[in-house]
Amino acid sequence: MGVLDSIKGELQHIVEAIHAITNVDLTIVDENLQRLVATARVEEQFGKTAPANSVFARCLATGCQYFIANPRENNACLNCAGRAVCKELAELCIPIKFKKKTIGVLGMCAFDESARDSLLNNKSSYMAFESQLSNIISTMLKEKEYSTLLEHRSSELITLLNSVNEGIMFLNNKGEIITTNECINKKFSLGGPPFPPLKHVITPRIYDQLAALGFKGEVGPCALGNFEFVLNASPIMIKGEQKGTILIFTDFIKMQESVMKSARDRNLVTFDHILGESEALLQAREMAMQVAAKDVAVLLIGETGTGKDLFAKAIHNNSRRRNDIYLPLNCSAIPAALIESELFGYEKGSFTGASPGGKEGKFEICKNGTLFLDEIGDLPLKMQAKLLRALEEKEITRVGGHTLIEVNPRIISATHKDLQALVANGSFREDLYYRLNVVPIHIPPLRKRGYDIIILARHFLQHFSRVYNKKLKGFTVQCENLLLNHSYPGNIRELRNLIEFATIFEKGDLLGTGVIGNKISPTKEERDMTLAEITEKYQRKVIKDRLRRYGNNLAAKRKIAADLSISIATLYRKLKG
Repeated sequence: MGVLDSIKGELQHIVEAIHAITNVDLTIVDENLQRLVATARVEEQFGKTAPANSVFARCLATGCQYFIANPRENNACLNCAGRAVCKELAELCIPIKFKKKTIGVLGMCAFDESARDSLLNNKSSYMAFESQLSNIISTMLKEKEYSTLLEHRSSELITLLNSVNEGIMFLNNKGEIITTNECINKKFSLGGPPFPPLKHVITPRIYDQLAALGFKGEVGPCALGNFEFVLNASPIMIKGEQKGTILIFTDFIKMQESVMKSARDRNLVTFDHILGESEALLQAREMAMQVAAKDVAVLLIGETGTGKDLFAKAIHNNSRRRNDIYLPLNCSAIPAALIESELFGYEKGSFTGASPGGKEGKFEICKNGTLFLDEIGDLPLKMQAKLLRALEEKEITRVGGHTLIEVNPRIISATHKDLQALVANGSFREDLYYRLNVVPIHIPPLRKRGYDIIILARHFLQHFSRVYNKKLKGFTVQCENLLLNHSYPGNIRELRNLIEFATIFEKGDLLGTGVIGNKISPTKEERDMTLAEITEKYQRKVIKDRLRRYGNNLAAKRKIAADLSISIATLYRKLKG
């Protein structure tokens, strides 16, 4: 029997209390890697031994903490006997020490994205648990009398709770406040026992909402003082009997920021996502990379479907505003009557159908972030003047309001129209044009990007093969020639849709002209060409694209010829056609 086995009941109480606060599942193993206690998600592991060569085993052997953000991929997990069946998304192993010896391990395990976010966001706080945890265990092992044990355990738990950035209250079965942590004391200016009635702290309305749930569940978001919280009540169960309630106050604004950050990280777009090797694309990408860190307005110019939104996201994620909000707004998709309220928001009751509480506009929401105004050429003339004023004054007024609100978003705009022509005919303000056109970046249409068509097509094929569980190996030569000679009026969006269609319906190992030919028709020029002529044209395109990348001097041509496994004489002959 291990040292910890004699206090299994108390250890179970600890893991359940921490679980109620953190929403992270926990288990404790002893010095023989035997699982002693666990929360519900890992309950089936009771009595079982942790896998050999696991992080638990390493923590027990070294006495060091291990934080694993990506189980199964981390080096510490490579030799774990349970790696193949591991379901954890993140893990923190904390050694339990007694008399300078490691006698067990507390494992904090995340099995869903919510728990993983909690573990990642509070990493430093949870890693600080070690000394307090060891003190709690030492007290339990030294003090046999229950009253002394309870006193020490409560003291140490409060220490742990004070390190968490959430408000916490312990209530008795009468709904009276017994204990609070420092976070909630500061936010509600609570001095300590005796505490005021809970109704006075959280208002009678919110109290009644919790009571209706039997003080078990979530209420909110609720405005309390200068803060907005989501309240979560969880019963404290000891030996099947409720001994009180834990009430958690989560800052709603921070919760939103955490969710947004998580979503932003999952959908992070960088310049590496802008695929292609053509000279025109490389020039556009280089300009975007250089201007990203400079806090200036950028105008992306290109046909519909060329990837202007991808450039805008990459610029934002490479800028000093990368940790703030990125918001896109398609100026052509919003009715003229609503565009002002979308941009600047509105006060309550400002027009029929308005939200009773009013609404923030895009400028206000991302006042320190990046606002992407797509199809800026379709912005109504009346709104252009108001947009110009907002950009120059760095302040806006909501529709129906009078209060000036300071804003300073970075503006990235995009258009497929000729703004200079719109300025000339009076449908676009000249002063706004120059305000937006500080750094113009021309994004080339797909038909002018040469071999990039094949690079993108192969990328889309890999993607959709995974999505639709197909085992396609590539394209036939004839299919690639067909793709290269298509004009792509819909640009990259058209190519993506074309490859998705072909991936779904292709029955062979390679995508051929049969399926794709049902979606696009060959050009007149291609219909009049023989297969040999089409092949020669394709080869010239490949060579010319390489020349644009590597240069047109003799050394570059020799390198290109070597790469293509042809002689320099053959290269010249194919160029002449």
